[in-house]
Amino acid sequence: MELRQLESFREVVRQGSFTAAARQLHMTQPAVSLHIKSLESELKARLLERDGRGVRLTEAGKLVLEAAETALGSLVEVARRVRESLAPERGRVVLACGDTLALHLLPPVLGRFRQQHPLAEVAVQNHGSRVILDLVLKREADLGIVTRPPFLDPALWARTLLIDPFVLALPPGHPLAKGVSALHDLDGQPAVLLARTTETRGLIERGLEAAGTRLAVALESLNLEVVKAYVASGLGLSILPEMAVTPADRRSLTILPLPAGIAPRRITVVRRKDRVPGLLASALLTLLAHQFRGPAGEDGPETGARVGARTGNP
Repeated sequence: MELRQLESFREVVRQGSFTAAARQLHMTQPAVSLHIKSLESELKARLLERDGRGVRLTEAGKLVLEAAETALGSLVEVARRVRESLAPERGRVVLACGDTLALHLLPPVLGRFRQQHPLAEVAVQNHGSRVILDLVLKREADLGIVTRPPFLDPALWARTLLIDPFVLALPPGHPLAKGVSALHDLDGQPAVLLARTTETRGLIERGLEAAGTRLAVALESLNLEVVKAYVASGLGLSILPEMAVTPADRRSLTILPLPAGIAPRRITVVRRKDRVPGLLASALLTLLAHQFRGPAGEDGPETGARVGARTGNP
């Protein structure tokens, strides 16, 4: 097996088609097809099944994909270590993080990192938590910061950075502005929420369902800044992570404590257990841990800092 064959195979699986994979690899489609055909011929097994919706992995293909991810990931790791050994301060660290976290959590940390490592490059990639975990597992990101799902892959090391509770956001003059004593008080209220595909929305929905409460969701968005703008326009109330609420938001919206029933978000940094962090990734990880609750280490039963304790948010 040749690495170029494995790279073509992996990209076809990722893109779902030979044409898209060829475009991504800057190759011709016949060249990619030849790589796959040669790989199948060498292994004497069919790796991909083609159907009207694209390509599907066979059982043999699943085994080859796992081997391809490992082999190609190891090459990336070796290249990183060589670069850092030659010029440790001129390296690159890839951090995958959601939009809200990048906006409200990272700026002070990256500012200090830049002061300490002025020649380093930090690539911040913005995605949802599920994509971030996948990027870290595939060694395409050194570190990831996620809204921690109920279960993490055992291949991942994790550290909770902070606990981010939810608050209730109301448009000006809303009838509930005097206070809400229970989640059931929100039943039937028009609402603007984050998209259903996010971990944050999942937390909100599970809490509301357990309380027997259903909101009349009028609008949803992947961007919390859009959600806040819609609430300020009177389109409905919202349930927001406290981290995302700025002093300006408190002037344009009515922000109230949320009654008990919805579990707070656990903002967690992750990396692969089997990947020794390089100099720059280690430095960034240490800054993140010190920003919120002390030296980095294995995630334990203790909780992270509460929002506002070290982030500067009220």
